[in-house]
Amino acid sequence: MSSISPDRTRAHGEPNSNGAVGVQDLIDRLKSEGVKEGQQQAATVLAEAKKQAARIVETAHAEADTILHEAQQQAERTTTNGKRALQLAKRDTSLQLKEQLEHQFRGWIGNLVSQQLDAPELLTDLIREMASEVTTMIAEPTGSSSVDHSSSVDQPSRVKFLVAGEESESLEAYVKGQAAEMFRQGVQLQADRSLDHGFRVQLAGKSIEIDFSDDAVTAALMRFLAPKFRRILGSSSEGE
Repeated sequence: MSSISPDRTRAHGEPNSNGAVGVQDLIDRLKSEGVKEGQQQAATVLAEAKKQAARIVETAHAEADTILHEAQQQAERTTTNGKRALQLAKRDTSLQLKEQLEHQFRGWIGNLVSQQLDAPELLTDLIREMASEVTTMIAEPTGSSSVDHSSSVDQPSRVKFLVAGEESESLEAYVKGQAAEMFRQGVQLQADRSLDHGFRVQLAGKSIEIDFSDDAVTAALMRFLAPKFRRILGSSSEGE
């Protein structure tokens, strides 16, 4: 049986000890490299995450600014439209009020004219003056009237007064008192149920009619008074 010397044993043992140390170094080195690589990857991921987060925040800020800008524009449009709507409503209300006031003013003038034309004294004076003017107007070109006032023979009807039906009854006394003189002048009075107030004058043989009804007189007065009335309304609205 052979024996093994201690030196030989140590010679065989050293390689085993050195081999264990080499493996441990390799393991430690791999661990170290793995940790470093993991740290690098983690740093890369973290940096990318930070960049992505920054992009998200930037996009969110941009979207928020856009939304805020659009909201401000919408608010401005709403305010502008609201102001415009208020201005239009104010203008329309003012126009409607002016039209209503002018309509009431016309009605007041019409009632006043109707009341005046309902007065028999005023109406008889108007007819008498109008008859005189018309008979003078239709006189001969030589200047002498075609109507002989001194003649006892009635002249042919040359001027016809169409008087409102109800008013013609109130003028009955006047007609009776003036009939002879009027007939001699060629003037005829006739009731006209189509008239409510006033009268119309027709000239025989001429397409001329003088309208002195309440509507015609009111319209004539409004052509003169309406512009002044509108100026008064305009000045009062500007002063508000």
